[in-house]
Amino acid sequence: MKKLLTLIYIGFFVWSCSAAPYTGRRQVILVSEGQETALGDDAYKHVLRDSVIVRSPEAERIVRKVGERIAAAANKPDYKWEFTVINDPEMVNAFAVPGGKVAAYTGIFAPARDEAGLAVVLGHEVAHALARHPAERMSQGMLLQLGGVGLGVALGKNPAMANQVLQAYGIVGGVGIALPFGRSQETEADRIGLILMAKAGYDPRVAVDLWQRMESMEKKGSAKGTPPEFLSTHPGYETRVQNIRSFLPEALSYYQPSNARLETLPAPESLDTPAAKSERELLKRIEAINRAVEQPNGERAVVEALAHELRLSPQAIVEERQQLQIGYGQYAALRGTAHLGRGSFSRVTDDYKRGRPWADVTDNNGTRLNELMVWFGDLIRTTNNMGQQLQRQPSRPAIR
Repeated sequence: MKKLLTLIYIGFFVWSCSAAPYTGRRQVILVSEGQETALGDDAYKHVLRDSVIVRSPEAERIVRKVGERIAAAANKPDYKWEFTVINDPEMVNAFAVPGGKVAAYTGIFAPARDEAGLAVVLGHEVAHALARHPAERMSQGMLLQLGGVGLGVALGKNPAMANQVLQAYGIVGGVGIALPFGRSQETEADRIGLILMAKAGYDPRVAVDLWQRMESMEKKGSAKGTPPEFLSTHPGYETRVQNIRSFLPEALSYYQPSNARLETLPAPESLDTPAAKSERELLKRIEAINRAVEQPNGERAVVEALAHELRLSPQAIVEERQQLQIGYGQYAALRGTAHLGRGSFSRVTDDYKRGRPWADVTDNNGTRLNELMVWFGDLIRTTNNMGQQLQRQPSRPAIR
């Protein structure tokens, strides 16, 4: 409890000194900017390493052009800005991490349409980093976690009562605190993003049309519809558009119209290639293995399947994967490449760590992407068979 109270006191001290840019909202932040940037860099590298990167000079140029204008408006000279395009037509999204690393998925190109639409999206994502929302969320999680520990200790003499209170605390922490707070951050990012795009020379009124197109796309693509607003970290579309309309007068005060022609974004389909599609399919299979690990007896099933396919001991697989600090899916892809190409596992791993695409990793190590895909299919089938066998046995921990 003393640790909890100390952290809360620190939080209120930081809160008294921290405020979000443009909005002036007070913030509780327990993470330094240096720590936040380091975590952001790691997250960015992790995402890119397991994504298919677009190799289109035109798409990269337009994203960089818009991104650099938004970055200039953000005025964070200590950020090392970097802009990447990820080839995934189904992912209608973008993200920015603390430190200035930004990525846009090709799926966002369709609703964005042109530079201005993309500026709405990138402005919003950069606003999250500028307002230090990731650090704020981490700080909130630290306080909620320690608060839960504190409650557990305080009620430790009555385990049944403690469990009930902790469950209630989890519900309050999720629906009552964390999710509404997420919505407030999203709304704040919309407001700051409009200002950033306006300062960058893009008409912020474009945001209304963009979000209406996004709503239309989601309704067409989702049979289940959107979750109720009170259980979503994002405001509902109607609420969002209303908020944006209220923010426009402020944003327009920063806007200086230009006669420059807006460049149209390339269609996502035009950027796709058979190799990119194959790489995305491989990434899905990698993720299928990672999901399998989370199932009851899942890690043991995956390890035993890998041992069967690779003719390695389960213990060696567990230890090697732990040393590399990667998921079992990624480990399987690396081991599978070395196995099929009869090459050096360390060389395959080095290629992966350098961020080379999977097509290049396989080609550089004596095999082909389609061969690895077939091998992965066999691995998934063996994993499923192992899982079914283990379901009929008492649950045991994975090999350590």
